[in-house]
Amino acid sequence: MTTVGADGSGYFSDPYPVRFAAGDGRQVFTGTTKAVLACTYPLSPGCFTSTPLTVGVGSLGAQITAAMATVTNFQNVDAFQDDAGTWHAVLAIGVKNAAHPDHWTVLVHAHAASAPAPGATPIAWAADAVLSGSFSDPAEGNYDGKYFLDGGQLYLLYVRNFAPKPALRNGIVIQPMLTPTRSAAVEPTTLLTTGDRFGPLLSEDYGTTAAKLVEAPYLVRIADKYALLYSTGACQQVGYKAGVAWSDALLPPSGGRYRKVLEADVQGVWGQAGAREVRYLVQSQFPTWPGYTGERVVSPGVASMTRGPHGAWRLFFAGFDPADRPMVAPGVAEADHRRPFYLGLRVSVPAGRPVSKASDAELATWISPAIP
Repeated sequence: MTTVGADGSGYFSDPYPVRFAAGDGRQVFTGTTKAVLACTYPLSPGCFTSTPLTVGVGSLGAQITAAMATVTNFQNVDAFQDDAGTWHAVLAIGVKNAAHPDHWTVLVHAHAASAPAPGATPIAWAADAVLSGSFSDPAEGNYDGKYFLDGGQLYLLYVRNFAPKPALRNGIVIQPMLTPTRSAAVEPTTLLTTGDRFGPLLSEDYGTTAAKLVEAPYLVRIADKYALLYSTGACQQVGYKAGVAWSDALLPPSGGRYRKVLEADVQGVWGQAGAREVRYLVQSQFPTWPGYTGERVVSPGVASMTRGPHGAWRLFFAGFDPADRPMVAPGVAEADHRRPFYLGLRVSVPAGRPVSKASDAELATWISPAIP
């Protein structure tokens, strides 16, 4: 999507599509990298340009100080324009304190600190309200937040922790919102957790640790169904990858989950012959498994999909160019060398065919990457 300059511009982690009140023929992203990426359709390799943006703690600075915490970083800037044209962003603020020197994250709302030019995305943001997490309680999770609007109802989609380290388990939840800064008085609904109806999945291992997670959620409604794109693995390692899970309803019934697309691992590619494993959209771990990108992109993840003005669907994600993947430890690449990529998608979602009635082989045809 970008050309990397000598100053490092063009690297971009966690690309999140910006939601506009009305489309204007551009594809725009924000993310963990403090920049706005934009390209006017038709898209072409290298067409995205980068504009720096700034993020600050804003009015939450007093809360952070009162909690005796300090800011370590800002993550996951997800810009969102509501139908009235007002700009909002969900931001993850990393903090630490003397008792907990390992940082944790807190999801907050941010407003545009200065008015953008007409049609432009704000390039200065200031935090003003906590959405999930605490500056004093070092809880895992509370990151990868974004707004999702469905049928006029606003939701907060994000990652929540279900089990602490060392056998950490993070999953994906959604929270109804009264306003962009106020949650409804109900618990979040869990959309996706690790494993499936058959048990744990070896492909979801977090490197060589005991942890497993699903993260980086992105929701899209297609026909009468909901597709949840998600990532698993460790983003700096070859095992990071992206899949899609399906549901007939935005909020699955109590105890239900979005359905991952499975395939029999006849040859034991993931380590257990005959077990069911996920048919990922993109993965760089095994050339003999579907979705392999390793010759072009390593560690593809943080995926989203959008439909361009002429109807073509594309998958967007971050990963490493195999020729530009400096290592900081055995098997662990330098995080700030992740780049944004896109590829075409074949999308054929049959109206009236429930997810609950479809086979895994059918689900695999609903969204499939056109990998060259």
